[in-house]
Amino acid sequence: MAEKDKIQRTLESYNDVFADIVNVLLFNGIEKLNENDLTDAQTFSYYKMEGKEVHSQERDVSKFWNNGEIRLCLIGLENQTKVDKYMPLRVIGYDGAAYRAQLLEKPNKACYPIITLVLYFGTKRRWKHNRSLKDVITIPAELQPFVNDYKINVFELAWLTDEQISHFKSDFREVVMFLKCQRTGEKFLGDKKKLRHAMEILDLLRVMANNDKKLVNAIEDLKSKPKKGGISMCDVIQRLIDDKAIEDVRSFYANGASVELIAKSMKMTEEQVLKIVKEQVAVKA
Repeated sequence: MAEKDKIQRTLESYNDVFADIVNVLLFNGIEKLNENDLTDAQTFSYYKMEGKEVHSQERDVSKFWNNGEIRLCLIGLENQTKVDKYMPLRVIGYDGAAYRAQLLEKPNKACYPIITLVLYFGTKRRWKHNRSLKDVITIPAELQPFVNDYKINVFELAWLTDEQISHFKSDFREVVMFLKCQRTGEKFLGDKKKLRHAMEILDLLRVMANNDKKLVNAIEDLKSKPKKGGISMCDVIQRLIDDKAIEDVRSFYANGASVELIAKSMKMTEEQVLKIVKEQVAVKA
């Protein structure tokens, strides 16, 4: 889990990916946020328990959205693989600390808004409940009118529509497509577009697939032999297809099938089969 968290944070910390996520989820794909308008914000904040012990809390990714010298807002991303019942309490803690910091830094100037996006990476269970403070706490009826609610912005990535997914322009689109395919059982085919952050995408795909051996081998092979012009997700999928073909040829050959029969069964030429037998089967033998 720690590895997945680290890779997710690294990928989302790139300004092009961060801006893309915000533009799609908040503005329906309209490019209101430019990656050049983003600057990194501190992810750590501190608080005291009972006025004594100091504790820290850390956002996953946090950036300022600026318009020249004017700071428009602070946007934070929180990644969740599982539904967290107490997420509203966590978010109000992050947001409250950020508002408090504004008072300490510039007490006489206008404050800017804080927005937190909870990115839910789950594929089996929907985030149906616990989206506001009142979902989490128990409030006596007579106190209800006096307790302010605080809602959180949860985005269930695996349940985004095809139209929403089509709006993604960064590498994050591959992540969302992979999650959707995991949920629906569809084949993940990948896109032909070259990846800007190939290593982070490939590593995240690997951990999301629970380190599937075949996928790991395909990714490691692409990493060791980078293609001229970059890597696309189609390259990864093609590598998996090639590895499956090699495995099948080896199995046929080991069971005594002729090159002619293997070629016919695999819809390959005899030359292709012979090449695999020479380069793969002979080596393994």
